[in-house]
Amino acid sequence: MAEEEVIAERSDRKLRMSLNTWDLLFLSLGGIIGSGWLFAAYAASSIAGPAAILSWIIGGVIVLIIALNYAELGAMIPRSGAIVRYGQYSHGNLAGYFMAWAYFLSAVSVPAIEAEAVVEYASPYISHLYNGVVLQPLGILFAALLMVFFFFLNYFGIRVMGKTNTGMTWWKLILPLVTILLLVSVRFDLANFSSVFSGTFAGVKVVSSSSGFMPYGFAPVMSAVATSGIVFSFLGFRQGLDYGGESRTPQRSIPIATVGSVLIGILVYVLLQVAFIGAINFHSLGIPNGAWALLQANSSGAFITHPISYLNGAPFASIASSVGLVMLTYVLFADAYVSPSGTLNVYLGTSMRTLYGTAALGYLPSSMLKIDQKRRIPVMPLIVSLIVGIIFFAPFPSWYKLVGFITSATVFTYLIGGPALRSLRRNAKELKRPFTLPGSAILAPLAFIGASLVVYWSGWPLVGDLAIAIFIGLVVYVIFFLLKQKNDPTRQKIHTWEFVKSGIWVPVYILVLSAESFLGETALGGSNRVPYPWDLIMVIIVAIAFYFWAEHSGIRTQEIEEIVTLDSQYLTSDEEPFGSKGGA
Repeated sequence: MAEEEVIAERSDRKLRMSLNTWDLLFLSLGGIIGSGWLFAAYAASSIAGPAAILSWIIGGVIVLIIALNYAELGAMIPRSGAIVRYGQYSHGNLAGYFMAWAYFLSAVSVPAIEAEAVVEYASPYISHLYNGVVLQPLGILFAALLMVFFFFLNYFGIRVMGKTNTGMTWWKLILPLVTILLLVSVRFDLANFSSVFSGTFAGVKVVSSSSGFMPYGFAPVMSAVATSGIVFSFLGFRQGLDYGGESRTPQRSIPIATVGSVLIGILVYVLLQVAFIGAINFHSLGIPNGAWALLQANSSGAFITHPISYLNGAPFASIASSVGLVMLTYVLFADAYVSPSGTLNVYLGTSMRTLYGTAALGYLPSSMLKIDQKRRIPVMPLIVSLIVGIIFFAPFPSWYKLVGFITSATVFTYLIGGPALRSLRRNAKELKRPFTLPGSAILAPLAFIGASLVVYWSGWPLVGDLAIAIFIGLVVYVIFFLLKQKNDPTRQKIHTWEFVKSGIWVPVYILVLSAESFLGETALGGSNRVPYPWDLIMVIIVAIAFYFWAEHSGIRTQEIEEIVTLDSQYLTSDEEPFGSKGGA
């Protein structure tokens, strides 16, 4: 067993295991109901019109299938920073590193986007924060200070952070439901679900189909899944997995938290989208009825002084104000500090655990594994997460600019879930499975296909940018690996032919997805050389081929051998087994 693996297992057992099922469920739900509910309904409507309702259903079902696969993995191997570690466990170092780096890119940037959401909602009251398109320097400063505040909340430890999140999530769950009820009661225009506008307004050309419900065709419905914040909103289910190593009863709590949070999220978000569409008053916005595409004109710099600019910065609050719900407007502005802040709180801890998990795989210095004896958390990853998260403000200075990148990077890492599940069933049959996913032979490839489609729907050139960012991580790793080899010439080589053979499908698939994105038809880009629906057929067929390649490339890794051995040793010793109630 490599030295890093020994350190990682010992460090895992030093973490404070104090979270119960409700804590894990509310960590996942707190990650799901964040800035997404404040912005995504508006963004989805501007892309797909009333058919955004379908986008939420499609996105929710895809994420649910992915979550079901991870429910079995999480209950079987509960570890902090778990998602970042499964690729290593099932396919070795090459696949493990690519997935770890992509997941790190997504996790460490979420606190930044949640801080941006808070500042953007505050901009109507505080000048010089947000100009309707990007944060201004003062806005970036406020966002950074907010991240620093939640850094200290996480520093005080998992018990304080977990209980704080539970209280915040109750608020975050109740307020959207109250908003839905009030908007539907005060204003619900059924004509909004069928009216359509086609023509030119204020120099912006809008081309619509004959269908009012689906005014721009089906391609934007799918693009909205990936780029408007829909899948991003559901990605919070991973919190139950990443915090699983600090649960008292992970075998029972992780499946409940993982699946239950997605089901609740689907219900809440679909109802929010319906209420938002019904409450829109085109006349008050100064645009023609059914001109949904004009809602996003602000993103290109148009209508900066137009009422749409206000809608862009605070969608639900401006809708509530336009229908006379003054008190709800004030509450929504207040919630703009609570909902994103709660998710920022959770994800700062998640990015910390992602770095911890990456270090546990041997890709980062062992100092990242050091557990503070008093706080029972890895402090160095928390500091690094704060610094890197703040850096993300530079290339992505607004919620709308960052959401697509985060979605694509995160969902790409979820590709490993299905193949890992099936591979470990074949290569690690003796691992205890408290939750066994029925029909995994079908649901595992469906999760892989669904994740592939979400990445594809992100559109060109975003998928190409993601590929570049992931391969940059490979350069970072090679540098780090060479430095470790120089300091420790006797260190075992980790990229053997077995690991390359098992994981080479990952970098190849990155390139293939990029090529598909360039060739296909999406609302945000692509050359349209493979038009709809042939582009979807292309992506699905290729995904099926890569799934079976990935599943059959899985091996019985040394990490799995050691997990089986160490768990057996702890079960026969005086110490309590990993993940049991009252653990170390």
